Amino acid sequence: MYPPSKTNSASSSNIITMAISSTYHTPGSNVAKTLCYIVGIACLFGFFLDIAILSLPFDPLELAWRINVLQQAGDRSIVLLFGAALTLYGSLGNQRQLRLLAIACLVFGISFHLSCILVIRDTLILHQEAIRNINTEMTELQTQIQEIQSNPTSAEEVTPEELQEMSQSLSQEATSLKQIATTDATKSGLASVSNLVIVGFALIGTGRYGLQLSRH
Repeated sequence: MYPPSKTNSASSSNIITMAISSTYHTPGSNVAKTLCYIVGIACLFGFFLDIAILSLPFDPLELAWRINVLQQAGDRSIVLLFGAALTLYGSLGNQRQLRLLAIACLVFGISFHLSCILVIRDTLILHQEAIRNINTEMTELQTQIQEIQSNPTSAEEVTPEELQEMSQSLSQEATSLKQIATTDATKSGLASVSNLVIVGFALIGTGRYGLQLSRH
Protein backbone atom coordinates (compact mmCIF):
# COMPACT_ATOMS: atom_id res chain seq x y z
CA MET A 1 0.00 0.00 0.00
CA TYR A 2 1.10 3.55 -0.76
CA PRO A 3 1.01 6.35 1.82
CA PRO A 4 -1.65 8.99 1.19
CA SER A 5 -0.42 11.75 -1.04
CA LYS A 6 -0.26 15.41 -0.04
CA THR A 7 -2.86 16.12 -2.70
CA ASN A 8 -5.36 13.77 -1.06
CA SER A 9 -4.69 15.33 2.37
CA ALA A 10 -5.22 18.81 0.96
CA SER A 11 -8.42 17.67 -0.71
CA SER A 12 -9.72 16.21 2.56
CA SER A 13 -8.91 19.42 4.38
CA ASN A 14 -10.74 21.45 1.74
CA ILE A 15 -13.77 19.20 1.98
CA ILE A 16 -13.92 19.66 5.77
CA THR A 17 -13.53 23.42 5.43
CA MET A 18 -16.28 23.55 2.81
CA ALA A 19 -18.55 21.45 5.00
CA ILE A 20 -18.08 23.75 7.99
CA SER A 21 -18.54 26.81 5.80
CA SER A 22 -21.71 25.42 4.27
CA THR A 23 -23.06 24.68 7.74
CA TYR A 24 -22.46 28.28 8.81
CA HIS A 25 -23.99 29.74 5.67
CA THR A 26 -27.11 27.65 5.11
CA PRO A 27 -30.29 29.80 5.02
CA GLY A 28 -31.75 28.17 8.12
CA SER A 29 -28.52 28.60 10.04
CA ASN A 30 -28.30 32.27 9.08
CA VAL A 31 -31.86 32.91 10.27
CA ALA A 32 -31.19 31.14 13.59
CA LYS A 33 -27.96 33.04 14.13
CA THR A 34 -29.62 36.37 13.37
CA LEU A 35 -32.48 35.70 15.79
CA CYS A 36 -30.07 34.55 18.50
CA TYR A 37 -27.93 37.62 17.95
CA ILE A 38 -30.91 39.97 18.30
CA VAL A 39 -32.21 38.25 21.45
CA GLY A 40 -28.69 38.07 22.89
CA ILE A 41 -28.05 41.77 22.38
CA ALA A 42 -31.43 42.54 23.98
CA CYS A 43 -30.53 40.44 27.04
CA LEU A 44 -27.13 42.09 27.40
CA PHE A 45 -28.58 45.57 26.99
CA GLY A 46 -31.34 44.81 29.52
CA PHE A 47 -28.83 43.47 32.06
CA PHE A 48 -26.49 46.44 31.89
CA LEU A 49 -29.39 48.92 31.85
CA ASP A 50 -30.88 47.36 35.00
CA ILE A 51 -27.53 47.44 36.80
CA ALA A 52 -26.93 51.04 35.72
CA ILE A 53 -30.33 52.14 37.05
CA LEU A 54 -29.91 50.23 40.31
CA SER A 55 -26.47 51.80 40.76
CA LEU A 56 -27.93 55.30 41.00
CA PRO A 57 -26.94 57.30 42.92
CA PHE A 58 -23.41 56.07 42.26
CA ASP A 59 -21.55 55.61 45.57
CA PRO A 60 -19.10 52.67 45.44
CA LEU A 61 -17.53 53.63 48.77
CA GLU A 62 -20.83 53.06 50.59
CA LEU A 63 -21.14 49.57 52.09
CA ALA A 64 -24.89 49.24 51.55
CA TRP A 65 -24.52 50.43 47.92
CA ARG A 66 -21.91 47.76 47.10
CA ILE A 67 -23.90 44.97 48.72
CA ASN A 68 -27.10 45.96 46.91
CA VAL A 69 -25.45 46.31 43.47
CA LEU A 70 -23.50 43.04 43.73
CA GLN A 71 -26.58 41.21 44.99
CA GLN A 72 -28.68 42.56 42.12
CA ALA A 73 -25.93 41.65 39.65
CA GLY A 74 -25.84 38.11 41.02
CA ASP A 75 -29.63 37.79 40.85
CA ARG A 76 -29.64 38.94 37.21
CA SER A 77 -26.42 37.19 36.16
CA ILE A 78 -28.29 34.38 34.38
CA VAL A 79 -29.63 37.00 31.94
CA LEU A 80 -26.05 38.07 31.22
CA LEU A 81 -24.98 34.46 30.64
CA PHE A 82 -27.96 33.74 28.38
CA GLY A 83 -27.36 36.90 26.38
CA ALA A 84 -23.63 36.21 26.03
CA ALA A 85 -24.23 32.66 24.77
CA LEU A 86 -26.84 33.77 22.22
CA THR A 87 -24.67 36.63 21.01
CA LEU A 88 -21.68 34.32 20.61
CA TYR A 89 -23.75 31.92 18.53
CA GLY A 90 -25.08 34.76 16.43
CA SER A 91 -21.51 35.94 15.78
CA LEU A 92 -20.35 32.64 14.23
CA GLY A 93 -18.61 33.45 10.99
CA ASN A 94 -17.40 36.85 12.21
CA GLN A 95 -14.11 35.79 13.79
CA ARG A 96 -13.09 39.24 15.07
CA GLN A 97 -16.40 39.90 16.79
CA LEU A 98 -16.49 36.34 18.12
CA ARG A 99 -13.06 36.78 19.67
CA LEU A 100 -13.98 40.09 21.30
CA LEU A 101 -17.15 38.64 22.79
CA ALA A 102 -15.25 35.59 24.05
CA ILE A 103 -12.67 37.80 25.76
CA ALA A 104 -15.47 39.87 27.31
CA CYS A 105 -17.02 36.66 28.70
CA LEU A 106 -13.69 35.70 30.24
CA VAL A 107 -13.29 39.13 31.80
CA PHE A 108 -16.78 39.13 33.30
CA GLY A 109 -16.39 35.55 34.53
CA ILE A 110 -13.16 36.39 36.35
CA SER A 111 -14.68 39.63 37.67
CA PHE A 112 -17.63 37.70 39.11
CA HIS A 113 -15.28 35.39 40.98
CA LEU A 114 -13.22 38.28 42.33
CA SER A 115 -16.36 40.14 43.41
CA CYS A 116 -17.28 37.16 45.62
CA ILE A 117 -14.45 38.18 47.95
CA LEU A 118 -15.95 41.66 48.22
CA VAL A 119 -19.44 40.25 48.83
CA ILE A 120 -18.21 38.05 51.69
CA ARG A 121 -16.21 40.88 53.24
CA ASP A 122 -19.04 43.45 53.01
CA THR A 123 -21.62 40.96 54.31
CA LEU A 124 -19.48 40.23 57.37
CA ILE A 125 -18.97 43.94 58.03
CA LEU A 126 -22.71 44.65 57.67
CA HIS A 127 -23.50 41.76 60.02
CA GLN A 128 -21.06 43.07 62.62
CA GLU A 129 -22.60 46.53 62.38
CA ALA A 130 -26.09 45.09 62.89
CA ILE A 131 -24.94 43.15 65.98
CA ARG A 132 -23.18 46.25 67.30
CA ASN A 133 -26.34 48.35 66.90
CA ILE A 134 -28.42 45.74 68.69
CA ASN A 135 -25.93 45.63 71.57
CA THR A 136 -25.90 49.43 71.78
CA GLU A 137 -29.70 49.65 71.97
CA MET A 138 -29.77 46.84 74.51
CA THR A 139 -27.21 48.64 76.68
CA GLU A 140 -29.19 51.89 76.55
CA LEU A 141 -32.42 50.16 77.59
CA GLN A 142 -30.70 48.31 80.41
CA THR A 143 -29.25 51.63 81.58
CA GLN A 144 -32.74 53.14 81.65
CA ILE A 145 -33.99 50.21 83.74
CA GLN A 146 -31.14 50.68 86.19
CA GLU A 147 -31.95 54.39 86.45
CA ILE A 148 -35.56 53.55 87.27
CA GLN A 149 -34.44 51.13 89.93
CA SER A 150 -32.17 53.76 91.52
CA ASN A 151 -34.87 56.46 91.43
CA PRO A 152 -37.11 56.15 94.51
CA THR A 153 -40.05 57.91 92.86
CA SER A 154 -40.01 55.64 89.81
CA ALA A 155 -39.30 52.57 91.91
CA GLU A 156 -42.60 53.07 93.74
CA GLU A 157 -44.53 53.02 90.43
CA VAL A 158 -42.80 49.92 89.03
CA THR A 159 -42.16 46.83 91.14
CA PRO A 160 -38.78 45.04 91.08
CA GLU A 161 -40.45 41.98 89.58
CA GLU A 162 -41.74 44.02 86.65
CA LEU A 163 -38.31 45.52 86.10
CA GLN A 164 -36.78 42.05 86.16
CA GLU A 165 -39.31 40.82 83.59
CA MET A 166 -38.56 43.83 81.38
CA SER A 167 -34.83 43.11 81.58
CA GLN A 168 -35.30 39.44 80.68
CA SER A 169 -37.66 40.32 77.84
CA LEU A 170 -35.11 42.76 76.42
CA SER A 171 -32.37 40.15 76.62
CA GLN A 172 -34.52 37.59 74.80
CA GLU A 173 -35.49 40.12 72.14
CA ALA A 174 -31.85 41.09 71.60
CA THR A 175 -30.86 37.42 71.21
CA SER A 176 -33.68 36.89 68.72
CA LEU A 177 -32.68 39.97 66.71
CA LYS A 178 -29.06 38.77 66.60
CA GLN A 179 -30.15 35.37 65.30
CA ILE A 180 -32.35 36.99 62.63
CA ALA A 181 -29.51 39.31 61.57
CA THR A 182 -27.11 36.36 61.33
CA THR A 183 -29.59 34.26 59.34
CA ASP A 184 -30.42 37.09 56.93
CA ALA A 185 -26.75 37.92 56.37
CA THR A 186 -25.88 34.26 55.77
CA LYS A 187 -28.74 33.70 53.31
CA SER A 188 -28.07 36.92 51.42
CA GLY A 189 -24.33 36.29 51.23
CA LEU A 190 -24.65 32.66 50.14
CA ALA A 191 -27.27 33.49 47.50
CA SER A 192 -25.15 36.25 45.97
CA VAL A 193 -21.90 34.27 46.11
CA SER A 194 -23.42 31.10 44.65
CA ASN A 195 -24.93 32.99 41.72
CA LEU A 196 -21.70 34.84 41.01
CA VAL A 197 -19.57 31.70 41.26
CA ILE A 198 -21.80 29.50 39.08
CA VAL A 199 -22.38 32.11 36.38
CA GLY A 200 -18.70 33.11 36.59
CA PHE A 201 -17.62 29.56 35.76
CA ALA A 202 -20.20 29.41 32.95
CA LEU A 203 -18.97 32.70 31.48
CA ILE A 204 -15.35 31.53 31.62
CA GLY A 205 -16.30 28.27 29.90
CA THR A 206 -18.30 30.16 27.28
CA GLY A 207 -15.41 32.54 26.68
CA ARG A 208 -12.88 29.74 26.27
CA TYR A 209 -15.14 27.91 23.84
CA GLY A 210 -15.70 31.14 21.92
CA LEU A 211 -11.94 31.65 21.59
CA GLN A 212 -11.59 28.14 20.22
CA LEU A 213 -14.27 28.82 17.62
CA SER A 214 -12.64 32.11 16.65
CA ARG A 215 -9.44 30.29 15.67
CA HIS A 216 -11.14 28.06 13.11
